[in-house]
Amino acid sequence: MDNDNNNNNEKKNQNELKDKIKKVTQKDGFYLVLFLCICIVGVTAVWVSGDNFNQISKLEEEQKAEDDILDYFPEDEEPEIAIEEPEIKEEEKEEKIEEPQAKEEVKEEAKKEEKPQVQAKEEPKKEAKPQVKQEAKKEEEAVEVSVNARRAKAMLVPIMGKQSMGFAGDKLVYSETLEQWTTHDGLDIKANKGSSVRTVLKGVVKDIKDTDDLGRVITIDHGDGLITKYAGISEKILVKKNQSINKGDLVASIGEAVGYEVSQGPHLHFEVLENGKNIDPKAYIPDFE
Repeated sequence: MDNDNNNNNEKKNQNELKDKIKKVTQKDGFYLVLFLCICIVGVTAVWVSGDNFNQISKLEEEQKAEDDILDYFPEDEEPEIAIEEPEIKEEEKEEKIEEPQAKEEVKEEAKKEEKPQVQAKEEPKKEAKPQVKQEAKKEEEAVEVSVNARRAKAMLVPIMGKQSMGFAGDKLVYSETLEQWTTHDGLDIKANKGSSVRTVLKGVVKDIKDTDDLGRVITIDHGDGLITKYAGISEKILVKKNQSINKGDLVASIGEAVGYEVSQGPHLHFEVLENGKNIDPKAYIPDFE
């Protein structure tokens, strides 16, 4: 009987324990699961932090090693790296020594050949200086001859009067008729209508023609490339083409101003040409004021 009672009591105790465990699991199961999760997270955090700590330690050791190397080698100096040069045989050395010698010999021979050429080029330069001097002398002589020729062929003033417009071959003058700036190939002398025009030198009447810009023009050839022209004259001409005339002969009289000089009124337009080029007439008539 006692054994049965004991067995019954044990069963009751076991059932009561089971009931208590069921109650605890039913009531506190959530907290147990939360506790287990916290434990797992804590263990994982410890493991990760330990791994990170090891990596940081390794990085610090590597940085320290680099600093030690930099401290050992200054900034201005670099570690010398030994480079092994290939061994050169004595035969190859002799060949390399002979090659520069051969090149030097070739260069010396080339220089010797070039020297005569340089001298040949320099010789004409020495001869060029006298040529330049001779040309300069010729130009000076030509100028002197031209000046002397002008003095020998001093011209008469073709008509008495004052200048209304001067020569302007290399510069511009203002034309009242054209209302613009232009060149002027001759000398304009004011004169009354009907005033006599005389030839300035002995010569031959080369041409007589009417033009749009200057009206009637007489051209006289005085020889040696010297030509004079007379414009602004009347229709009554006192000479003929190919007629020989003497210095001071009457050739025409002043007429009405025409062409691009009409605004100046009656005047003589006088031109002088040397070898086909217009020059300032005052170079031949120094007495003109």
